[in-house]
Amino acid sequence: MKISWKHITLVLFLLASLVVVCTISNKAYACGGGGSSPDGIALKLRGVSNLAEAIKLKAALQKNEAIKCANINPEKTEICISILCPGAITEEQIIKAIKDAGCDASLPGYLTFKIDNLINVSDGERLRQALDELPGVTTGSINLDTKEVTINYYEGWIRFARKIIKTLEDDGFKAVVPVDTVTFKTEGMTEVEAHDVRAYLLGVFGVSNSDIDIENNEVKVSFYRGWTTKEKLIKTIEERGNTTVKQDLMVLKTP
Repeated sequence: MKISWKHITLVLFLLASLVVVCTISNKAYACGGGGSSPDGIALKLRGVSNLAEAIKLKAALQKNEAIKCANINPEKTEICISILCPGAITEEQIIKAIKDAGCDASLPGYLTFKIDNLINVSDGERLRQALDELPGVTTGSINLDTKEVTINYYEGWIRFARKIIKTLEDDGFKAVVPVDTVTFKTEGMTEVEAHDVRAYLLGVFGVSNSDIDIENNEVKVSFYRGWTTKEKLIKTIEERGNTTVKQDLMVLKTP
């Protein structure tokens, strides 16, 4: 039996397709790449329960020229969008594209806090506009009766929680977010390590201020209540300061 080049080409194509399908199945991804990088964003995903649906959503999203790849994990109900460059597409546009494809998505973290001077619908609209202009933030809900606002946020895009508070203040809103201060006792660190620790603590989402007393081996950190955890703070101190946190000495809580 004579085998033509046409048959050989067809066999090679089928083998290549099989390799691709097996690779995708083993990884449970719609494609590789992505990740929480400056040119990508991770989202919580709903409405995708299997690989076929993940591949269908990926194909729909990648029709947008600003999206390089959609990394989808149905088991973890998450999606990471790798985009062409920062600013090429907004979070709102990505979420809308996902909804248009028959699924649902939101930014991975959320916060709820009160706004003292939230009075009427006009205030609510102005508040939503101010928050939605922040990269990495979308407004989930605004309740005029309880004066509460819920936002979704992505730490990879909005690194400093202080920016949210400052934006609200600049627009005339009084955010009710208590600030707690905790003092940690460490085994000591050098001046260079202390400088490094302070810089990295200020980069922890939720931290408003940090101060280090090298002589007394103490690290004082102020943070917005509920916006970070002591575990994150301790991990940052120990990793960047090459030290061990013995205990937290004192926690000062605002009303």
